[in-house]
Amino acid sequence: GRRRGGRRLARAAQSSAEELRTPHSGYHYTGLSDRFFEGWYFRVTIPEIRKSFAFIYSVEDPGNPNSKQRGVGVQVMGPSDGYVTQYTKSTDRFWADPYSLALGTTLQTKPFGTPLTGMTSAEEFDGSVKYGFQTNSTWNQGSIRSVGVVPPGSIRETVDTCRWAYNTTPTQGWGDAQKQEATAGWAAVLPIFEPHWQVLMANGKADGWIEWGDERYEFKNAPTYAEKNWGKGFPAKWFWVQCNAFKNTETEEDTELSLTAVGALRELPGISESLEEVGMIGLHYDGDFIALTPRDSIVTWTVDEWGRWEIQAERSADANSDTDGDSGLRAEVLATCAPRAGTPLRAPTPTNGLFPVCKDTFEGHVRVRLWKDDSLVLDATSDNAGLEIGGGPWDERWRGKAELTPVVRALWSAPVDIERVFEGPLASLR
Repeated sequence: GRRRGGRRLARAAQSSAEELRTPHSGYHYTGLSDRFFEGWYFRVTIPEIRKSFAFIYSVEDPGNPNSKQRGVGVQVMGPSDGYVTQYTKSTDRFWADPYSLALGTTLQTKPFGTPLTGMTSAEEFDGSVKYGFQTNSTWNQGSIRSVGVVPPGSIRETVDTCRWAYNTTPTQGWGDAQKQEATAGWAAVLPIFEPHWQVLMANGKADGWIEWGDERYEFKNAPTYAEKNWGKGFPAKWFWVQCNAFKNTETEEDTELSLTAVGALRELPGISESLEEVGMIGLHYDGDFIALTPRDSIVTWTVDEWGRWEIQAERSADANSDTDGDSGLRAEVLATCAPRAGTPLRAPTPTNGLFPVCKDTFEGHVRVRLWKDDSLVLDATSDNAGLEIGGGPWDERWRGKAELTPVVRALWSAPVDIERVFEGPLASLR
């Protein structure tokens, strides 16, 4: 009965994952030797003990064996903003599916084990792989140890080992129940937008365990989240706020809410000679999907060098919107953390490879408020916010306003179904 029940749960999770598959779920590498990276971020939050983990996988320059940036990295961020990583300069054992979310690598085999080339059972993985990982939309499993080649830069590692295995049932991708969307709009497939970004799973429930050094954490129905980036490198400067473990401010009851708020300074080669500020507030709340972007909203922010993030977005009542009832919205996000919170994290860079260029914490406090036609419809808080700043310089407070150039606005607003357009030979561009 237990095995049959487990299989039923696995089938249900897989069915949910297929229904909520977002654009850009597959691996984007096309086989060329040009500069290229792709990175994936999976987060699990255990709200009752205020602990979170992030599993960060990256591959760089797989088509260029002479590249100094070539490599595969596995970073894990853990409790109390802890950190551990394992890295290899070889990409030969990295694999990923070009059409769906599935990837992995074998960093070291066990005696008589063989490197894996695709998703396999948990038992086969454990039998063959000493260090490495495999993951898809419903399963994440791996084991790493701080050994071997150290990636560039210095980050204090707080444990020597990490092992994990957990099931995921996605409940929200990026979009509403009828359609999953490209987070940055369909034009994100164009090479002028660097890096590309997609939220793969705004919300899900995870069951399993994580061993962090000598401590073991077991969890059930833990909020989980996933996103990815790909391209040549990260923006010149950015911030990020993410949380999907909220309580209603007034009632203190759990609230089904997922927040992703970002801002970035990016260059558009061939379109703009200057840097462009872009940003958004994305909410999945009570069955609704709300994305306040510069396409049809005013998005502004004030972000300190560290410790305070304020983001506002407003869509006027007369704004053009794809969905009836989405106008007249205003959202505010206020996030804070202690000055000593946080750890550096590495991210792929065009010149230094996997290098410390950002700072993150899981110990943030965040409050989200949403108004509809001046009536407060959402007020939620959490002490489990993921907060980040990256790039730079960060020598002063950043006051920004997301404004799209006319050309970019026209591209972003075009009604293009990328799943239909980018089929066949163009599928790798999705």
